[in-house]
Amino acid sequence: MSFKHLLPLILSGVSLLCAPVYLFGAENKLSVNGFITQGFFYTDSNNVYGESSDNGSFDFHEIGLNAAYRLTPKLRAAAQVMSRQAGAVDNGEPQLDYALLDYRVSDAVDKAFGVRVGRLKIPFGFYNETRDVSFTRPSIMLPQSLYFDQARDLELSIDGAILYGSLSVPGGWVDLDLLYGSPQTDTNVEYAYLGMDAAGKFKDSEGYMARAIYNSDSGRFRIGFTSAKYILDFKPGANPGCLYNLCVFDEGALKLGVSVFSAQYNEENWSLTGEYMLHDIDWTEMGGVFTALPKLTMQSYYLQLQYRLNYNWDLLLRYDELLLDKDDPQGALNHQLFPFKPAHNFYAKDVTLGVGWQPNQDWSFRAELHNVKGTGWAAEQDNPDPSKLKKHWNIFALQATYRF
Repeated sequence: MSFKHLLPLILSGVSLLCAPVYLFGAENKLSVNGFITQGFFYTDSNNVYGESSDNGSFDFHEIGLNAAYRLTPKLRAAAQVMSRQAGAVDNGEPQLDYALLDYRVSDAVDKAFGVRVGRLKIPFGFYNETRDVSFTRPSIMLPQSLYFDQARDLELSIDGAILYGSLSVPGGWVDLDLLYGSPQTDTNVEYAYLGMDAAGKFKDSEGYMARAIYNSDSGRFRIGFTSAKYILDFKPGANPGCLYNLCVFDEGALKLGVSVFSAQYNEENWSLTGEYMLHDIDWTEMGGVFTALPKLTMQSYYLQLQYRLNYNWDLLLRYDELLLDKDDPQGALNHQLFPFKPAHNFYAKDVTLGVGWQPNQDWSFRAELHNVKGTGWAAEQDNPDPSKLKKHWNIFALQATYRF
């Protein structure tokens, strides 16, 4: 029996293991937590998380409930169900965010390692594993050049297995993750990589990923590298409403390759973080509208300064840049190939100012102002007519989170 056929049994087993313990209240073995986040977004043009350019949008919330149960000293089960409303990108339907079994093989100080199986959070960069918990992210919106919300499900979780470990090395330690599995491929992935709800679906997929993060001086300095390869098999379908067959593709695989370099320096009152990504996209087998440009490489990076005024308050300054084609930084060539999209749809440059207030352990409040040039990460679902997208725009965002 393949891993793909075993996975439903694993997920069901995790649910069964967690639920009875919650009901009977086994002491010191079960932890149950949750969070509720509500956001407000206003833009002077273009839309994010709903119709934000029309008097603002409250169409953003995150509600999560998670449980973890220690079966034995080495074996733990954990699961989280989440509802996420994000304009037209996510409709708030509850989904299984993760459900896993975690076996810790060794807890030695100089060499700890283990394995997780099930639906897993993807170890990508610095923030991906905890991106849905506002207390663990430095801003309302993570840098969209790397942590692309439009393709969130593809980046967020995978059905498979992870080997993980922590090894002592001269000057510090290295955290290692090796992953294999089947990533999530919903309609939002079609919008992110095909630019539309295509005539057909991604049916089968597999992904490989490796991440290493070197930590020194008790975590003051961190440097990491993430490498991933995804193969998403596309099965075409008929769509009689497809204009000029623009959304019709051949049967074949969309191939994605990702390399991320991450670095962070931490002091008592401030942290400086930067990440740089090269993202190879290969549509060669799919044909269709991408016949004229079967391959390209995205380039993106951000540089972020976070200053902690005290335990309760922090400030954020960030520059974030995305080029959907690193060989066409102004989007001129891509505009010629795809004239229905303006040139500024192929890049985005975002300067962010933010402030955060955490009055206690349970509450978090944030406010942000984004000055954006380009619309490279503006979601098609919230902006159905790309010709109406404005090159220069601003975002004002508020967010409140309660955790329990």
